Amino acid sequence: MSRLEGKRALITGGASGIGAATARLMVEEGARVAIADLQRERGEKLASELGDAAIFCELDVASEEAWERVVPEVEAAFGGLDVLVNAAGISVPAPIDTATFDHWKQTMSVNADGVFLGCRAGVEALRKSGGGAIVNVSSTLGLRGGAPFPAYSASKGAVRMLTRCVAIRCAEEKWNIRCNSVHPGAIETPMVEPYVGLAPTREKGLQILASAHPMGRVGQPEEVANMIVFLTSDAASYVTGAEIPVDGGFCA
Repeated sequence: MSRLEGKRALITGGASGIGAATARLMVEEGARVAIADLQRERGEKLASELGDAAIFCELDVASEEAWERVVPEVEAAFGGLDVLVNAAGISVPAPIDTATFDHWKQTMSVNADGVFLGCRAGVEALRKSGGGAIVNVSSTLGLRGGAPFPAYSASKGAVRMLTRCVAIRCAEEKWNIRCNSVHPGAIETPMVEPYVGLAPTREKGLQILASAHPMGRVGQPEEVANMIVFLTSDAASYVTGAEIPVDGGFCA
């Protein structure tokens, strides 16, 4: 039997990168998926490719009003919600001596505020469905620092601790909701391009990123999607509050 047969999922940042790979794999595993993103053209194209099992919802994760609109839309379309994946995020490197306050606020708004709003809305929706699973996409840079990434690392560290708090609350209240975070290393997605751009050439940038990982390569979005699908499946029924690196040994 497929691991997510009958599950109903909402994936933010679902139009590209890790979010899109997760949407594809979840549909393969039997789920219906709402692809939530600001990238309408990409999101609608992916939903069309995935057929009747997928819909697209335009969502600005940093907007409370948008969450209040989109979650009921998904519940109405699917008859409820069982899974939430908070994969939306932005990453622009800027060390502390050159970073602007606007850069900090924008990064925190999407990466931290967006996950807070998602978790709050997700817990309410999942409780109505009798339980489910939330996975928040953090980063290895939420586990360890990096000089060029103070805003990004801080925002992903916030996701890490928010995940723990949500997991404990749901477990203590017996809501049957699990909440875990995944921490990707360098994954070949559009988000990694600013990091690659720090090097003289793209090839050199990828080589530098690969060399920082003991496995000697960057990861693929499908490798993170596999972990997310496991965490949202019944096979992970006793896993909550966990921080799982998918990083080729970067944090080992």
